[in-house]
Amino acid sequence: MKYIKLLIFSVLLTLSCTVFAQSEMPFQEAAADSIVKQDLAKNAEYFSKGLEEKYNENYPVAIYNFEQALLYYNDDDASMYELSDLYQMVGRDTEAFSMINHAAELQPDNKWYQIRLAQFCVKNGDYQSFVNIYDKLIENEPENLEYLEAYINVLLRMGEYDKVLEKLDVLEVQVGKNEYIFLQRIQIYDEQGMKSQAIEEMEKLVEFMPDNTHYRALLAEAYRKVKRDKDAYRQYLKIKEIEPDNKYINISLMDYYQSMGELDKAFNEFIAAIKNKNLDYETKAQIYDFWFQKQDIKDAIDDAEEAGKAFMEMYPDKSIGYYIIGSVYFNKQDYTSAKEYYNMALEREANSFVSLYQLSLCYIDLNDYQGLIEITDKAKTFYPEQPVFYLFNGIGYFNIKDYENTIKALEKGRNLSANKDLTADFDTYIGDTYMLLKNNKKAFEAYDRVLRAKPDNIYVLNNYAYYLSLDNHDFDKALQMSAKTIQAEPKNPTYLDTYAWILYKLDRYDEALKYMNKVFKYDKNPQGINYEHLGDIQYKLGDTKNAVKNWKKAKKAGGEVSDFLDKKIKDERLYE
Repeated sequence: MKYIKLLIFSVLLTLSCTVFAQSEMPFQEAAADSIVKQDLAKNAEYFSKGLEEKYNENYPVAIYNFEQALLYYNDDDASMYELSDLYQMVGRDTEAFSMINHAAELQPDNKWYQIRLAQFCVKNGDYQSFVNIYDKLIENEPENLEYLEAYINVLLRMGEYDKVLEKLDVLEVQVGKNEYIFLQRIQIYDEQGMKSQAIEEMEKLVEFMPDNTHYRALLAEAYRKVKRDKDAYRQYLKIKEIEPDNKYINISLMDYYQSMGELDKAFNEFIAAIKNKNLDYETKAQIYDFWFQKQDIKDAIDDAEEAGKAFMEMYPDKSIGYYIIGSVYFNKQDYTSAKEYYNMALEREANSFVSLYQLSLCYIDLNDYQGLIEITDKAKTFYPEQPVFYLFNGIGYFNIKDYENTIKALEKGRNLSANKDLTADFDTYIGDTYMLLKNNKKAFEAYDRVLRAKPDNIYVLNNYAYYLSLDNHDFDKALQMSAKTIQAEPKNPTYLDTYAWILYKLDRYDEALKYMNKVFKYDKNPQGINYEHLGDIQYKLGDTKNAVKNWKKAKKAGGEVSDFLDKKIKDERLYE
């Protein structure tokens, strides 16, 4: 803002003209006049310094100089104006408001003071005072569009919609049809819930600016909200005609076709969105997630493959496309191919959690436990607080029979786990590992923790029951646990074998034989231990011939059998 300190310049201008007049004044009047002139000169000097320091952004010093200027001339409205600005800059809002308010009282016709004062009124929430000020400003300058726009914005805050519409009509008469006027009317109609009027105004805006695809998109969205889908569709097609690579048009059409049940067309727009060079990568990743949340698993695999290829084409240096194709193969149970693509994803994003996780599952399904150990060791460097990778790591060591490292990994992961189900998984493997280390006490403690958290965990119920029977104690507890497993899965050969074995340990041989026969009924490929258990039961029932026969079958089948099997076959008698 530019202004002139009229009083100061006037005094300075007349100094030379008053020299002779002073000589004729009484001494006291001349002295007083001299003091006033000195004060005004000091005022002008400090004001000038203040402007210089403000220009140099040395605000504390600028404030000091303007404050000094005011000391020498209390009604210096120009210094008040400057101090109002500076006080606001340094957060002294109350003083800033006081200064501009005083300046505006001294010079009520100064429009710059009034504008600054009105701004403070808005900041203080005193909208009516703002309106009062701008009523006068607009009265003085009715064609000033900046005044009118500021006035309209405050009226909108006040909810004075009718008054705003009147002002917009005035503005339109002055400047003609205008984008700002259309948008303000649309906003008012929207806020009042006047949907049809808002749409009508949008249609006028689109007619006024027919090549503006943004406004056509807004109109299409408004049509969709009131179920005018065909009208929206026409706008989408027009947008695509005007701007074929519009970054959002494929998403809009995808959503439209989905709502109409035209899934093939929707999918084509989904792929087109991925390939649209104007659409940002993050949005593409989001619509990928959105699309597959709504698909059946069978359709999803085929769709995902095409989407993955599109991502690989558009973003060969990003991991997403390779991860998607890896997941396609994973769902097809082609774990070798899945592993290949997950590794390619990790080449591009070494710390990708999902790729590390899925690759770990591939190694488990491929029984490649050394590979599992290596990838989970790498994953732990990126995610040292993520327990699942310690679980996978422990599984790897467990399956290569490195039980010391198994326990280290599992105990560390268990301490990190805050998830009940995941903690139960840790305790399950911890229990199984301690059993193999012949530390039954710690194994049973781990199994007890699992069952406290998940009483119906039939895997642990079965193992715990079996190991208790081998440990020759708590047979009643073991039988109860085993009974739960065959109640849950009455045709599971493993659980039937455990139940039969516990009955055998309880000398309930007839019942044991009944359940052991069910094992062979439901298991088409019995294991060596099943034949051995059957032979042991038969021997106890006095059927030595069939007992020896099944012991021999146990030896032929191999796998986990007792250390006494060869001796039992040789001597044709039971050893335990």
